[in-house]
Amino acid sequence: MIVKYSQAARVTTDKPKGGEGLMSGVSYVGPANRPENAKHCMVAENTLPVGGSIGFHSHPKDEEIYIILKGTGTYTDNDKSQHVLTVGDMTLCRQGESHGIANTGAEPLTFAAVVSE
Repeated sequence: MIVKYSQAARVTTDKPKGGEGLMSGVSYVGPANRPENAKHCMVAENTLPVGGSIGFHSHPKDEEIYIILKGTGTYTDNDKSQHVLTVGDMTLCRQGESHGIANTGAEPLTFAAVVSE
């Protein structure tokens, strides 16, 4: 499967998972084009504005990876500990765990997000 950037869906989400701000992004795999029997149910590049966040939320049936591409953010881990993330850092929220992320930097925070079952 190949999804060209020019053909990927453009998405915006207001206050994602109860967070703050308007997250914008590019959805490569989602409900509309998930291949049958694929383990990856969501693959996206998301951007949070300065002060924006994805609220603390759970993953009861799947897991999620974030990879920071641009900017700086603060990641809230399952145990509610907070960690500063910069370009190249990766997070893994395992099935049954919870997490959230906030843009605490001075520029937009862009990250890849992959959800797998």
